[in-house]
Amino acid sequence: MDVKEKFQHLPLWFQKKFKRNREANLFLMIVFCVGIVMACINPPFYECDGGLHYEWAMDVSYGNVLSPLANLSGHNKDVVTVPENYSDIKYRLVKPDTGEGGEYIRYLKTVKFSSETREKERDWIFTSLFYYPQALGLFLGRLFHVSVYWGVVLSRIMNLFAFLALVYTAIVITPVFKNIMAVAAMFPLAVYQAASLSPDSMLNGCCFLFTALCFSYAYRERDHLGRKAALGLGVLLGIISLHKYVYACLGLLVFLIPRKKFGTRKDYWKCFAIACIPLVICAVLGMRNATDTISVGQSFGVVDGMTQTQFLMEHPRFIFKLLYRTLRYKFNDYMLWLNTLGSLDCMLGPMVHLVPGLAVFVASLDQNDVSANIRRRDKYLGLFVFLLISVGIVMGLYIGDGRANPVGSDVVQGVQGRYFIPVIPVFLAAICPKGYRSKISHFAEKAAGAMAVMLLYSTFILYRSCS
Repeated sequence: MDVKEKFQHLPLWFQKKFKRNREANLFLMIVFCVGIVMACINPPFYECDGGLHYEWAMDVSYGNVLSPLANLSGHNKDVVTVPENYSDIKYRLVKPDTGEGGEYIRYLKTVKFSSETREKERDWIFTSLFYYPQALGLFLGRLFHVSVYWGVVLSRIMNLFAFLALVYTAIVITPVFKNIMAVAAMFPLAVYQAASLSPDSMLNGCCFLFTALCFSYAYRERDHLGRKAALGLGVLLGIISLHKYVYACLGLLVFLIPRKKFGTRKDYWKCFAIACIPLVICAVLGMRNATDTISVGQSFGVVDGMTQTQFLMEHPRFIFKLLYRTLRYKFNDYMLWLNTLGSLDCMLGPMVHLVPGLAVFVASLDQNDVSANIRRRDKYLGLFVFLLISVGIVMGLYIGDGRANPVGSDVVQGVQGRYFIPVIPVFLAAICPKGYRSKISHFAEKAAGAMAVMLLYSTFILYRSCS
């Protein structure tokens, strides 16, 4: 009996539901399985800034759940709450292909945290929201008194579940580019982040969901969109901007939505104003924090009393030269790091070409009946949003990281490929040629299967490097 015959023996309601949301279901099954394995074999704190994320998530698990609105933990702004014997974890960043990862995992399986707490000096976590899943896992780990290793695994699994829920919802609700959304969410680095302590997991999921909502409101047949829909977009975009304000530029995707769906011109602008309320509140909080962070970051790269911002204001034409040089000399590095796990040291070899190549191939064929409603200007808008956010990421690092980018540096350093994951669906949707329909049978299954093979290979490389 082949797979098709087995599928036909399943209950009819399951067959219909699976076919209706097959892209989302395939994504869910593949990423769930691979993510669980990655969460277990990845050495604790091996992801980028893993130690910092662990401490911040630990602080949230002890009650700091309303930052920046309120501090319920009762400690000062420049400390975090950790277990009394926190130093027993003997934190170190393991090196791949040395056997340190397996040794460190075995050690942490023997360590359990005490019920007493103490305060540790650490930069203030600005928003605790993106650490809720990890904090829940750490709380459960302490509740059941498991080892440090299994506490980390639980926090990673909770983070993975949040990512799965957000992206699954995004794929289900979007009427177009379902395969693009699924493939982008199955990038090895995206799954690795989802199964780690990184808050970028929730950021990626929220960005995917916001993009899908804009596609849904723009292209799905609806009689009317009201204030509730507008407020939902505003709240979600505000949450995104709280974590990394540059992604607030995704809000330009709302101009994909025809004005007539909101009724009269007056109704449209009322909804627009309502959507801006939570965004403005979050933006004010975010920019206040960003100003402090940038000021501190710039202080490390001051030359002759001049900051990076002052230098760019005096030499505005230098920005164009800077962007050109950065694109010319760093593009290959960005593509390489987009397919590198760990702390930018677990490279995936051929994935650097295969993963983006497959994504572009899927995008070129991801068409359906609803795609006929997509206008040419919508493509241009999507491409503009992608370029705007990309430039914002590059310039944000240039201005805010004085250690990597002293005043007047010719090339921007410190940009990582993972920063572009939230806008990959927008880019792929923008370059998708209109009018080309896939004649490949079971296209969604084959695209997801190809990504599954790449994920399995990536998991094998991670295990071989870190065991």
